[in-house]
Amino acid sequence: MAEDKKETEKIARCAMCADMCKYSCPTYLASGRETVSPQKMARLIAYNEKSFLEDEKNFLDLMFQSAMCGACSRHCIYDDYDLRKFIHKARVKAFASGVIPEDVRKRVETFREFGNPNGERELIDRGAGDIGYFISCSSYRDKDLLKATEKMLSKSGLAIRRFGGGDMCCGAPLYYAGDMEGFRQASLKMKAEIEKKQVRGVVVDCPTCVKTMTEMYRHAGIELDVEIMHTVQFIDALLKQGKLGLRKEDRSVTFHDPCILSYDLAMCGTPREIITALGFNLKEPVYSGEHTHCCGGTYGAKIGDHRLKDAVTFMRLNELRDTAADIYVTACPTCKSVLSEINMKYITELVAERVIAKR
Repeated sequence: MAEDKKETEKIARCAMCADMCKYSCPTYLASGRETVSPQKMARLIAYNEKSFLEDEKNFLDLMFQSAMCGACSRHCIYDDYDLRKFIHKARVKAFASGVIPEDVRKRVETFREFGNPNGERELIDRGAGDIGYFISCSSYRDKDLLKATEKMLSKSGLAIRRFGGGDMCCGAPLYYAGDMEGFRQASLKMKAEIEKKQVRGVVVDCPTCVKTMTEMYRHAGIELDVEIMHTVQFIDALLKQGKLGLRKEDRSVTFHDPCILSYDLAMCGTPREIITALGFNLKEPVYSGEHTHCCGGTYGAKIGDHRLKDAVTFMRLNELRDTAADIYVTACPTCKSVLSEINMKYITELVAERVIAKR
């Protein structure tokens, strides 16, 4: 009961806050709608918990209009508070009530049929080694990324176990949809797969996968007994260990910080160190690093309203274009796909294009 009271006090403080974090919220900035600002969402959540709202269906629908990016949490004046926890709780209720947006419903149905949100059918398992490279469902669809990764791994000389593919997903789409039982089953499947590979560490391209396989799995009572690292950490280690020789190039690069990589994993510096190690001139958009803006993500993944999702994406594209860089780079396969209009590259591609054999 004490914990419940503490949580109630947290959402009440957020609901009555001056709401300055809304100026970091991509859905508010892209739409200009007060109802999707963090404080207004918190206020509605507080009202709903006290049964003050008559139209619960529209309330639950609103909970799917958050990018779940963490910008409000990063810029919150209170310690140990994350509005996403309360939004997710409402999504769980929405899922149980059958009140979820159509785009979200389609992703859940596809996941249930194929084991992933994209309807793919291929399970990859090749190579050997005590380090695994998990090919997430988002990486699997990016053949240029996979080709670049193979070139980089080949040049590094390390023995790496590749596994995953289109037929396997960490379960994040189910988590964000509010399907916690489905999410738990997906996480158990992932745990069994990793244990079967007998690796001591797993490299992952997708920041959401990293967060899901560590933080979210723990919330579901599942612990992975291996180190989960993002690709930028792996590349940084390869460079510092002298495993890769690089041909430097003097051109300009703008790096788009994926929201989860920045806000949840606190990895703003590492990708920039890699880019500058390649000799590039780094350009920064107005919103970057710990102040980055979400790309909007894929339809039905986090934002359930496709019009709002498109508005967030359009805003981010313009912010990046304003830097007028020669090359645009990110460290999330989903961000790369969503922002493809500016020929976005994944950071592994940037490295692979300039890697040379060590003498």
